[in-house]
Amino acid sequence: MSSSPRRTMEQLQHRQAAGDLRVCTSAQFRADVAVMGLQKAFARTDVLAAGGCSISTQASLTIGPGPCDPPIRIQRAELAGVRLQCHGSNNSLTMPLGAGDRPERSGAAVLQTLLKGASVSFVASGEKQPQFPRQELVTRLDLAGLGMTRLLLPRAISENGIVAVNSGEMRIWSFHGPLLERLGNAVFTAPGGRSIGLSSPRLQCLGVGSPVFVAGAVGVVVGVGIGHQPHCNRLPSGHALAPGATAAVSADAEHIQPAWLRPCWFGELGAGVMVALAAPVPLLTVRDAAAAGLGDHELQAPVLDFSIPRRVRPGFGRVSYKDLLGGQITIKGHTVSTASATSLRLTDDITTALAEKLREGSFPLVTPFQSLPEKATLTPVNS
Repeated sequence: MSSSPRRTMEQLQHRQAAGDLRVCTSAQFRADVAVMGLQKAFARTDVLAAGGCSISTQASLTIGPGPCDPPIRIQRAELAGVRLQCHGSNNSLTMPLGAGDRPERSGAAVLQTLLKGASVSFVASGEKQPQFPRQELVTRLDLAGLGMTRLLLPRAISENGIVAVNSGEMRIWSFHGPLLERLGNAVFTAPGGRSIGLSSPRLQCLGVGSPVFVAGAVGVVVGVGIGHQPHCNRLPSGHALAPGATAAVSADAEHIQPAWLRPCWFGELGAGVMVALAAPVPLLTVRDAAAAGLGDHELQAPVLDFSIPRRVRPGFGRVSYKDLLGGQITIKGHTVSTASATSLRLTDDITTALAEKLREGSFPLVTPFQSLPEKATLTPVNS
């Protein structure tokens, strides 16, 4: 592998500018490797488009409405009935997308309403002050009226996912969906070889400043994500056998397409949001191509038992993504039906869209100015 030709990002950028960048999706590249072999597939492919859907209960929307007359110093505010976090400045309000008391009145549902072009109620109050005589503000605002709107996904991308099961006697609501009792189902959280992290071990294709296609908007990696654990157990190929490295991503909500952002409701656990996203994976060396070409039958995810609510959950070993995507796995001699926690269709749609943008040159190929750190952020709290 070391004697094989090496490409540079500058060469790929020049090919993109000339309109002859060779791009395919990560799923198509794996199919090409299986048919024609690694070397030939690598020779005809410069960049992969890989994707996934980020499900988050921690995502937020930062908004910056302009001044009103007379001025008000906002200390309490609600957007369509969802309580906002106020930070001492009218130009810095935050709506947690996981907030809300029912599915149709969650932060994620409000954001989707705004993305569709509708206006929502905005109610604010504050104490009367000499420079801020107004005490109450009641109006309606659309996305443009909210000023700056910035989506933050603090754990947008993970290397790998998990498989959640429930060996107990009662159904469990989880952030991955309902888990049926007595191993009644298995829910997996990563899309296998389609994903960014299983196409680029350790998320080597990403770093601070890397562009990411976030539900139709050009977002950016802002740093390491929540739960970052790059030193997890790995296959000999380097692929993570746990969620592994993570990245946080931010994007301007003004350019997000509502078809690629979906509110979620997790029963008694409350609300969240699912966001389809994709990123380019440059194939600079045949080693990069070998990692991206590994088949779903070789990629694995850990099976964790959610019936025991502990920090380290007991497991049932590992299973291949070929079996997970095929609809059935075997646990302790029992056949268990599988389902994806996220939308495989949205994953394929946004990955295909990114591939086309890369070919036409409307999505940038950029070298990150800082790699993701090796230091883990998943630090247990002991008591």
